[in-house]
Amino acid sequence: MNGLILGKFYPFHKGHEYLIQEASQRCTNLTVLVCSLLRENIQGKLRYEWVKKTFPSVNVIHVIDENPQYPEEHPDFWNIWKATIKRVHPERIDILFTSEYYGEPLSRVLGCKHECIDLERKKFPISGSLIREKPFANWDFLPDIVKPYFTKKILITGAESTGKTTLCETLAKHFNTEWVPEYARMYLEAKNRYVVYEDIQEICRGHIELEENKLTNANKYLFIDTDMIITKLYSLIYFKKVPDSVIDQIIQRNYDLCLVLAPDVPWIRDPLRDLPNYRDSFHNWLLQELSFLNKKYYIITGNFSERFSKAIEIIQNEFSDLW
Repeated sequence: MNGLILGKFYPFHKGHEYLIQEASQRCTNLTVLVCSLLRENIQGKLRYEWVKKTFPSVNVIHVIDENPQYPEEHPDFWNIWKATIKRVHPERIDILFTSEYYGEPLSRVLGCKHECIDLERKKFPISGSLIREKPFANWDFLPDIVKPYFTKKILITGAESTGKTTLCETLAKHFNTEWVPEYARMYLEAKNRYVVYEDIQEICRGHIELEENKLTNANKYLFIDTDMIITKLYSLIYFKKVPDSVIDQIIQRNYDLCLVLAPDVPWIRDPLRDLPNYRDSFHNWLLQELSFLNKKYYIITGNFSERFSKAIEIIQNEFSDLW
């Protein structure tokens, strides 16, 4: 028996997951059509990948036809959708599975049975529009594979010995989430030596890999200790040049919020710190880089307790509309 599900999965949530699981148990061969439009904010290809990776044994097809979305939009609405469905799924359809009111009329157009699963959303009282509007308020309805998309990445940066690691760690604990340690420090401590130019590209690669790994387990926020801009500036200081790959990553990678820690706390000696008299200049240089890249940032001043309180306030204000 051939079953069919179609939807926008905008985004893919646990209600969709339940529908596909139930349908899989009620037919022999299940096909899921992930239908997207170019104007939608979440890329259709990404939504297709979420469904396909979650259900690798199901026949998942990405449909990109720019079809009308409601019957009142076009007098031939149902036949347009019938043509699309028959084109991407020419095999016989025995049963259509939905959790929507359109299931009955569409099944009649397709000449198949219709089985409605959890129409009243009692099992999972959620919709894609609710998640898009308030993703943090509906976090528990998101499958783990989708959560990184909605996670806000918060960069904590600044000159050396300004408390970046301490703030990242305390913020992550406060928000019950993950944080990304400074990869350059981990890398150089393992090497037990100062940096050489050949390390710069490897530090960039390692930082990105660590950030992506931490993102998979983050809870709404991910705090990141420094980024490629810092790597670039140190490369210029020490070697007067920067690998192209680092420049490329600075351009490509975006953060949702950037907190710059001012050098107004005491410098603490450390085997990997050697620029105690350069912090003010480095701070100003960093701000110039952020402004040049059109990055939004806040400068955090004060002692460690004050920095923590100010960071909490900024984060809550910036992302209040997600709750």
